[in-house]
Amino acid sequence: MPAFVSDVFDLNVDPTAIGAPTARNLNFTPKSGSIGLIQNLPWNLAASITGQYTERAPKPAELFSRGGHDATTTFDIGNPDLGMETAKSVEAGLRRATGPFRFELTGYYTRFNGFIYRRLTGNTCEDVTCQLGGGLELNQAIYSQRDAIFRGGEFQFQYDVLPVWAGQFGVEGQYDIVRATFTDGTNVPRIPPQRLGGGVYYRDANWLARVNLLHAFAQNDVSGVETPTAGYNNLRAEVSYTTKLAKESWLGPREFTFGLVGNNLLNEDIRNAVAYNKDQVLQPGLGVRMFANVKY
Repeated sequence: MPAFVSDVFDLNVDPTAIGAPTARNLNFTPKSGSIGLIQNLPWNLAASITGQYTERAPKPAELFSRGGHDATTTFDIGNPDLGMETAKSVEAGLRRATGPFRFELTGYYTRFNGFIYRRLTGNTCEDVTCQLGGGLELNQAIYSQRDAIFRGGEFQFQYDVLPVWAGQFGVEGQYDIVRATFTDGTNVPRIPPQRLGGGVYYRDANWLARVNLLHAFAQNDVSGVETPTAGYNNLRAEVSYTTKLAKESWLGPREFTFGLVGNNLLNEDIRNAVAYNKDQVLQPGLGVRMFANVKY
């Protein structure tokens, strides 16, 4: 991949210290492989374990960027010295997909060699000018590479408590967490917080009604100049009706669904912990939308 790029020097000392364009001829041949095992167990349980080795070549933007990105409010600076990113992962799970109590439990561990990420420097830029510290519109971000370890897990379940009318009334819940650190113990930036939620539902052959509250904990495991993110509660509700349609021909519609979905019904201030512009931009407040879906 021949290209002319700019070498990156110590931008924390001099944010404009970008060398003269230098010709590079970069070649990558990523390889990946995985192996897994699924074992059926008593009580309709299924256990699984998967091992995976993945290589990823740097993207052109990670290598050659040198300019503003309005969507993330960052001034991105690529690094032509980036090498291959490799990941070695192990994931284990336990599932029950049938019966009144259904659940899925998954845990994983991933070791990255050369994890590629955008590192905020604390400097700011505007147009093609950068300066030390704040004051300008865009946050300076350099594509960097370090070894890192990701580990986490998630759990979700549904339990049909009792029959009601022609369907089932039940409860549901979920929990997920991810912890990501570099091999020196410092935090990887832009990692989502742990979340805990639950709710109630009613479902039958046609109707689905659900109310769910999701709590996101504060994210204080931040990196460098990244700021912590406060926790929040997201109350959601949904009601929908699905009906089967007579099949006139193989091209005709077979199923029609319409309904209402409400999100952030408590109208809380929600900030996305993984967004670069989280300190300036809130997630949408209280919202209700109508939807329709046709399957052919």
